[in-house]
Amino acid sequence: MKTKAQELGITEFPYYEYDNKGNVTYYETSCGYWSKTEFDKYGDETYWENSYGSWYKSEQDDKGNVTYYEYSDGTKQYVIT
Repeated sequence: MKTKAQELGITEFPYYEYDNKGNVTYYETSCGYWSKTEFDKYGDETYWENSYGSWYKSEQDDKGNVTYYEYSDGTKQYVIT
């Protein structure tokens, strides 16, 4: 499977993509390592994954407070606010 940089023909590294708020949403190195990040409307990370298969996700309430975390190793954490 090709990385995003390979698909786009990118030859200068590190390669970055940003959202409209300036947050890095994609990062890739010349050796093929990559990570993807998603953000909520508050600019907080809600999802992250990398080329090694690791990931985490979080959920926030309507005020932007984190209420839940989950990690690729099976760890889950609920946050009471």
